[in-house]
Amino acid sequence: EWKVKSGGGGGEGGGVGALAALLRVKGIAWLATQRSQQAHVALAGTRFTVEPGAPWWAAVERSAWPRGLEADLAAVWAETHGDRRTELVCIGRELDHAAAKAALDACLLSEGDMACGQEAWAALPDPYAALWEACARGVAEMKEQHLENHVPTHEERIARHRMRLREIEQSQRVAVEA
Repeated sequence: EWKVKSGGGGGEGGGVGALAALLRVKGIAWLATQRSQQAHVALAGTRFTVEPGAPWWAAVERSAWPRGLEADLAAVWAETHGDRRTELVCIGRELDHAAAKAALDACLLSEGDMACGQEAWAALPDPYAALWEACARGVAEMKEQHLENHVPTHEERIARHRMRLREIEQSQRVAVEA
């Protein structure tokens, strides 16, 4: 599901047709031809980029997942495709929401295409193949970095919260003693 909202700001969008009014787009996308890795999508004015992102968690062995990740992913996890999805925030001026949504929907695989499966998707034309292949040499490093930099687990969040509470308590004690 696409979420398209109108916003202020100046400048002109970089799209064509219904998407011409877009000023800013940012998010992640699942490219059918790139099953294991996210695509980072960005549009600012007339500059549009699609670049390799972190691996999808569905492509990472569960034994390598940080503790608590499964619970964190529950809201976006689909049994058939894991955490693979497209989430774009689109901001435009005088944007025709219905037309913009229709233009974006036209980029999605049809239900028939989806039913064909991964093997058929891999055979689709891929204008980003060279970029992803160049990135593939460093994918092991990227997976490791993704694992290290992922949203903190619940335990890590609690530990940070407790540490912050101790800092506040200590600063309050110092203030009282002074």
